[in-house]
Amino acid sequence: MPVEFIPAAHVRTLTRRIEESRQRAIDRCGPTPPASDAGYWERLFEANAAEVLAALTAVQLAAGFVVHYRFFGQRGRDLMVRPFVARAGTEVDMIRRLIDWHPPPDALASALSNHSTRDVELFYGHFSFPATAAGVFEYWLAMQELWAGQRWTHSHLIASAEELSQITAADGWQVLHPVECYEPAVVRSNGSARVAVLMHSPLGRFEITLQQVDIAEDHSLRFAEPILVASGPRGYLV
Repeated sequence: MPVEFIPAAHVRTLTRRIEESRQRAIDRCGPTPPASDAGYWERLFEANAAEVLAALTAVQLAAGFVVHYRFFGQRGRDLMVRPFVARAGTEVDMIRRLIDWHPPPDALASALSNHSTRDVELFYGHFSFPATAAGVFEYWLAMQELWAGQRWTHSHLIASAEELSQITAADGWQVLHPVECYEPAVVRSNGSARVAVLMHSPLGRFEITLQQVDIAEDHSLRFAEPILVASGPRGYLV
């Protein structure tokens, strides 16, 4: 199965669209209230989801459906939310009361490996995307943003040798596993796919990891254990 790479320029275009979508959602929802204001956070994440899906045009939500959220509170600096999809106009308060929180798929690589969820029924199964490397990558980006996990929202994708070199040239960095390819890679196989990306995260300690994500035929995501590529100085405490 051939490996297909996503050009760095395209990666930067998509991530810039996501950043702009986040800002539009914040501007629409107004000043940030206390973390206990569940209604505000649900509106903000729902506005962000709508903006992101409008910006990442390869990813399509089924006609007549919208992305909703339940807000479960705050843990450290992390806002605990869970996305789900419902038909537009549906009263979703009952759904919110019935679903439980679980970590986003990138929180711990093995956290959900043996845990049954209804994420395909309530979320993944409502999306479609082109069966191309670019379509797979854009879908992964959209799902990362819609899950809104702490690690993702604080991270930066690396897509070129120049970006990696600029970061690791700073004091306190050590490259542990040199890599030969820097652009996101996609391997497609019979309806499923694997995405491999370099991600720069500042949580706990500045690190660059190779993240490998399997996208199943039902569009669900499962993360493999990340490979530590480079380690830097102390990062943000969470």
